[in-house]
Amino acid sequence: MTIVEQADRTKETAHQILRELQLLERWREVGEPIVVGATAYELMISPDIDMEIYCDLPKASVGFQVLAQCVEHPNVTSAKYVNLLDTEDQGIYYQMKYRHEDGIEWKLDMWLMAHDHPGPCARDLVEPLKAALTDDKRHAILDIKQHIQQTPGLQAPSIQIYEAVIDWDVRNIDQFLSWQAEHGVEGLTHWKPSV
Repeated sequence: MTIVEQADRTKETAHQILRELQLLERWREVGEPIVVGATAYELMISPDIDMEIYCDLPKASVGFQVLAQCVEHPNVTSAKYVNLLDTEDQGIYYQMKYRHEDGIEWKLDMWLMAHDHPGPCARDLVEPLKAALTDDKRHAILDIKQHIQQTPGLQAPSIQIYEAVIDWDVRNIDQFLSWQAEHGVEGLTHWKPSV
């Protein structure tokens, strides 16, 4: 199986989990849920699903109502939240762990934020990133992400990989590590593809 086929299969599993937990439907009762991150970009390597939910006034209690419904599912193994409204993130973070029937544990990251969140927001990256991807760039990103995932001690935010491949023509792990040493970004970033 190629790395692209593997990413496509992982994306299919992610959507199966979203359907099983009825996450989009449940969060629609709170606000506007958007699947973001690697699931939305079709760049999945890790068993990870990211969502942003936009509402008028984020409150921890409304997210607990969603989590309370989900934790009844036998495959949900944990749930937690962190109130980060008074930080640069300006949101409430919820996380669930889900053990898939194949034994793989998935992490579901969900951010509840105000409609007028100043950003950066992953929702604003979905369409520009998808438009900037070619088969070659997608393969390079997946290859770099897989190498990082399989190498103990090696870490990089996915957005750095996307920027390096799309805007700087990086195509392999060695080029990426050199790029990261020179351009590495700390904290939140407002990067979007320049194409």
